[in-house]
Amino acid sequence: MIPDETVAYAIATWARFNEDVTDVLLRALSGAFALVAASDGELAPSEADGFVEMLRGKANVFSGLDFAELESTFRELTEALIADPEDGRQRAIECIKRVAGDPVRSELVRSAAAMAVASDGRVRGSEEASLQEISKALGLASDG
Repeated sequence: MIPDETVAYAIATWARFNEDVTDVLLRALSGAFALVAASDGELAPSEADGFVEMLRGKANVFSGLDFAELESTFRELTEALIADPEDGRQRAIECIKRVAGDPVRSELVRSAAAMAVASDGRVRGSEEASLQEISKALGLASDG
């Protein structure tokens, strides 16, 4: 999907979701966002800060999210990625896998990650690879 279509799809997916956002879903979203933020192989604290600001700018899309909790979990995972990239990546994947098998929540996580990738209007190869990794962890077919 092109970036505008990706954002529209994510908005529609979240608009249909009318349940509470559980801790498991919040951690899965945080894991997916952390993988997207670190997709270029490097993640500086300033980059994580910028990513949090981008998410806050999309607050109208992610209805029902506790942004303080999302930010806390995201920062925990990005700090793990900075300290030990491989261990941090595994922690993020484990968070994502906890919603695998739930098609609604899996699609919420994938669409939110895709929207984060498309937020700057470009999709890089490393970001596409992260989306494929997220889809695999969710047990979903890859779009790529």
